[in-house]
This record gives sequence, structure tokens and C-alpha cells, in this order.
Amino acid sequence: MNTQELFGQLIPIPPKITQYLQRLSRDIEPSQFSEIAKKAIAVWVVHRYLKRFDYQSDFRTSSAWNVAAQVLTDLADLEIFEDSRSLGIVECIPLAADAESLEIPQGSIIGDRIAYIAVEINPPQTWGKIVGFTPALETEYPEPSIDRQDLLECDRLLDLLELAEPLADPSRFAELESYWSGWGEWSAEARQAVVAQLEKALLLETKEPLQVESAAQELEALIAQSVADSERELAMREDPENESRQQLRSILRRLFESLRAAED
Repeated sequence: MNTQELFGQLIPIPPKITQYLQRLSRDIEPSQFSEIAKKAIAVWVVHRYLKRFDYQSDFRTSSAWNVAAQVLTDLADLEIFEDSRSLGIVECIPLAADAESLEIPQGSIIGDRIAYIAVEINPPQTWGKIVGFTPALETEYPEPSIDRQDLLECDRLLDLLELAEPLADPSRFAELESYWSGWGEWSAEARQAVVAQLEKALLLETKEPLQVESAAQELEALIAQSVADSERELAMREDPENESRQQLRSILRRLFESLRAAED
């Protein structure tokens, strides 16, 4: 491996990281500590990797670094920032070198995750690397297991975060917010879930109309989950020619056009 590959892939883990975790885990059963440490280190590796590209995060705020809470939860979340603006939350998942698939913790299959990142850590815990990632999962029928060969390469993670920057501007969602409010309550949580699904659609190799249709179907599922009126939900989802459904696709088409203009 040449120097450029080493810099791009391997993240040295300083002894102080594992030593600090050991101090935090004095009251934790030794049998539990190994898995807890792996998740906490995976979060730190993602934090350190993205720091190279001037993205900010605080690994200490992750659930994985609350060692006592890790006895009750399996989350390893990390919120990413650029210039103090949140780009979203990623889930950092340890992946063994011989593992054929990435197993996503059930508790992390929620709407606000923009990506699930696979992190390999060597047994001595002296280095880690990002193996790949999968963007936001489908909202209705999420796959908790992703084949290793289906993971996107780590450099595409930077593409994802570049998309996240313009999507972090709430003003871009004025038209979509107005549409959503006609069905149910628009909230910060709803916007996070929408951003995650839009980023997933934008990462598709095929451009419009597949991007628009993919995003529209995911957003319809999100809206349906938030709608209390079952008749309105059925009306929205059962009629493919429904005027409201076509309106959503028009809004998304304009939104994607504005995002492409921002990239240019």
C-alpha cells in the first residue's frame, strides 16, 4: 500500500482512545466491554476520517461514548457539521474483516440517519478504516442486512456530505413543507427524514426521472406514517394518477433542479 492509499484508507488509533474507554468502563462487565469498545472506536474513526476533509463532529456526544448507556442500547450515532450547520446523523457500525454483510442495529433504523457506515478495526485496535456505506434505508421496508459487495465506496461518502450541505438550508423546503402540511404536521424530525431520503435518491447513478420517483415513493411512505386519517392515507397511496401525488413529483423535480444548480 503506497503512502497516498495509506492516508486515504487507514486511520491510526492512538492508545489514549482505548485507554480512555477502559477508564470509562470500570463498572462494565468485561464480556460486554469488547463490543461496546468496538462501536465507540468506530464512531471515533468516522469522526477522524471526516475531520481530514474539514467536516466537524463531536464523538463524545455519540450514544456509543456513553458507556453506561451502551448496556441498554446498541446505537453508534454521530452528527456531522459543516461550518456549524448540521448535515445529518450517520450510524457507525463495526464490520469484521471476514464479514460478508453489514448488519444494521434495529434501533438505528429510523428516519434521521443519512448513512450507515461500515468500519473495520484491526484486532489490536491500532487502526481503523471505512469499508463503505449505504445511504438512508427505505422507510417502509428497511433491509437490516446489506451485502458487503453492495456497499458504496468511502469516497462516495464525501459526495453524500456535499449533497447534504445545500439540503441543510431550510429555505429549500418551503414548497415541500407547504405540501406536507396539507397532510400532516411538518417538524424538524420530518425534515431530517426527508433530507436523508433525498440524499439517497441523489446518489443514484441514473438521473431523472428515477431520482424523482424514488424520492417521491419514500416521501409518500413517510407522510403516510405520520397521517392519522386512514382514509386520506389510502387516497394518497392507492391512486397513481392522484393529482396530489403528481404535485409532489413536480415539487421534487424543481427541488432537484435547484440542487443541481447549486452544485454548478
